Amino acid sequence: MFLRPHCTDAIVVLLTIQSLRRVQIFCLLAGSLLLTGCRGKSLVDDNPVFAAAPPRRQLTNRSTVAATDDASGSSAVRTVSFAKLEEHPLTGNTIVAEVNGAPIFVDDIAGSVRLAIEGNPAIPDDQRQKLLYQQVKARLTNYVDQEIVIQALEQAIPADRRSQINESLEGPFQEVITNIKRDRNLTTDAELNDVLANEGLSVDLLRESFFRIQKVQGYLSTIADAPSVIDRSEMVAWYQAHLDEFTTHERVRWQEIVVKFDHHGGRKGAEQRMADVVRQLQAGADFAELAASHSDALSAEKRGDMGWLERGSLADTDLEQQLFALESGQMTKVYVRDTQFEVYRVVDHQHAKTSEFQEVQRAIEQKIKAERQQAARKEALDKLKAKAIVVTMFDDDDAVDQ
Repeated sequence: MFLRPHCTDAIVVLLTIQSLRRVQIFCLLAGSLLLTGCRGKSLVDDNPVFAAAPPRRQLTNRSTVAATDDASGSSAVRTVSFAKLEEHPLTGNTIVAEVNGAPIFVDDIAGSVRLAIEGNPAIPDDQRQKLLYQQVKARLTNYVDQEIVIQALEQAIPADRRSQINESLEGPFQEVITNIKRDRNLTTDAELNDVLANEGLSVDLLRESFFRIQKVQGYLSTIADAPSVIDRSEMVAWYQAHLDEFTTHERVRWQEIVVKFDHHGGRKGAEQRMADVVRQLQAGADFAELAASHSDALSAEKRGDMGWLERGSLADTDLEQQLFALESGQMTKVYVRDTQFEVYRVVDHQHAKTSEFQEVQRAIEQKIKAERQQAARKEALDKLKAKAIVVTMFDDDDAVDQ
């Protein structure tokens, strides 16, 4: 039985079944996979080329049973009548596509999705197939692209060299697992596997997904033809076109002390309290200390800190204008409100500033290189795709419109 559950894009399953606990786990996993660096440049020494595609086995959209090695004639691997899923429901071992003759199964693309859908009693029976169909459709294109690249890599690189690639990826993968366990307060792989088991996953399946992503990105980076030298005039032009990215907005960080009438027996008592605060401030007392001990506002718990404020953010435009008129360390007048007295201090006033080109030249160079590398990887992928033979269950127009 060709039952091969994988964890590709497992986070979408969790959104489908609306499980908050599962979303938290997979956001962490997905983020770890995406943020881990790609070391693709070390995959190969030579520039590999895409060899001739292997012969493609026929996959007829209207056939319902694939060839089998079982002498009894029973089917171990099935294709489906794509226009009528109710007659031929998708299972984990259903072939949904072929790439250069190699079959892709439902569970290659959405194994965890399928397990979650099938195991969730909240999903009506008549909706399970539709959900699975939608999830497979949403993921198939990306998985096919990956498969094309993986096949090209395997054709270009000897088996022993591919083993070295796997060995080189194990270290970065263990770093990912270590970070996941730390963030989840787990200590062993066994504990992590217990958590993942509820999602139809395991450390081994995460490893497989991680290796696949790294190989795809690494191989594309290796064969991509991106300029390594960026001309200074190009960097200057990029800088001028993206000045907003290097310009900080004017903002102030501010503190408050609030003295409420009803906390001090009325306005007169509050006035005496605020007068005492002002005297201490004039004598050099620390504003934050006084806020913590004398303010009646909730901000007293944060020593009066109100955070950063940008222009146009405060409903009280007069107060905002006063705050932005002050420099770091200066205080406002005492504001008299209907129910309280207020005084404010600007902790830090950061004026709008555009970084000079020389300050950001290196960052711009890296941004341009990244853009060109991304474009070059896309071009390399397009060339591989142009030589590949792909057939999918969605080639049938009726299936696509379901």
